[in-house]
Amino acid sequence: MAHGISDPECKKEYFDSQIELNAKLDQLAQWIKESQHFIVFTGAGVSTSTGIPDFRSAMDTILPTGPGEWELQDNKKFRSNKAKIIDDIQQAIPSPSHMYIVLFESENEINSDVYSRALVELQRRGILKCLISQNCDGLHLRSGMNPAYVAELHGNMNLETCERCHAKYLRDFDTDMNRSDHYTGRRCDKSNCRGRLKDSLINFGENLPEDELNKAFNHAEKADVCLVLGSSLTVRPASDIPRRVAKRKKKLIIGNLQRTPLYNRAVINIHTFSDTIMKGLMERLDIPIPPWILRRRVRIICQNDHDMNKSKINIEGRDPDNAEIPFTLFKSIQMTIGDRKKQELNCEPFSIEISNKNIHSISIRLHFFGHYNEVPFDLHYINIRNVPKEEEFYLFYNPLKGEWRKTIDETDLPI
Repeated sequence: MAHGISDPECKKEYFDSQIELNAKLDQLAQWIKESQHFIVFTGAGVSTSTGIPDFRSAMDTILPTGPGEWELQDNKKFRSNKAKIIDDIQQAIPSPSHMYIVLFESENEINSDVYSRALVELQRRGILKCLISQNCDGLHLRSGMNPAYVAELHGNMNLETCERCHAKYLRDFDTDMNRSDHYTGRRCDKSNCRGRLKDSLINFGENLPEDELNKAFNHAEKADVCLVLGSSLTVRPASDIPRRVAKRKKKLIIGNLQRTPLYNRAVINIHTFSDTIMKGLMERLDIPIPPWILRRRVRIICQNDHDMNKSKINIEGRDPDNAEIPFTLFKSIQMTIGDRKKQELNCEPFSIEISNKNIHSISIRLHFFGHYNEVPFDLHYINIRNVPKEEEFYLFYNPLKGEWRKTIDETDLPI
């Protein structure tokens, strides 16, 4: 069983004065500008601004989310009703520390959180070489971070894999069924496999995924600057990654409210919130933090069966960063042909057959899971002959405006 921090001194929370904070951020920004291989290591503390509690914050923490999960267990206490937590992690919006990650309640709140969006922008500009995360909430990838530059040490609650062929499947819902064997009850889509799917989460006491761990240590061997955000650095082997950077005599900077076991190995310890660090850092780097945009990729395939004189329209989601990975995006799909009654499909595969003789217009309405109050998106075709044999496009959603943008350009993000 996991536990909170046993040493009372290590539970204390510290805050730098504004003068101290400014000096530390000035130095950090200069090091990043000079860096050849900058990496970031994140823990549960980066997601507390979204309403997701961490694990080891003390009973008297200043955090609105309240004490850490394991701290509550150790003290046999329940979380206060006054704690500001989010009921559904899928509704958490990526921050300036993710990008931004925030509680989705108001326009002011959406614009208040920073960490995740900042990291995404640093990665897009080639400044951040790798993001190593102990979190399984999926917020880093949801924020727009390219998976090629991310090592998720504890898995991703939106990802499941086939036990046979190891194919990956993304879902716009939590795949965790709270089973010790990790089976989700779903099977691989491949007809020649049909293996059982398992969630990708790493439970306490289980080995970390070898590929992700190797990626993280490879970057630790190259890093000249490593910034830790929101981690107590008490769990090994994950904490050995920033420890390796310090052992190589490279620059380790730790941003955390509590002091960590690597406190004396860090060249700078910054005591403030992760979002405060990233906002101040981006100002000093003169890089604006972009707004958070929900990214989706849709693939439509129309197969013509000349012998049966009909066509089959297949609609599916795909990972916006890797078209080979299926992504369950739709709660349901409605199709209307001419003035006929709507056909509704409520589960995958979303496939509809239409006669090739049909001359009526076709309207397809895509219904999403609505974690961010996404409105449906409509597709219109003059008739079945007007439906492309294969069409793949991006849908970008701005939650502040409640609007989708359809584009084939993955960089054509709405402002």
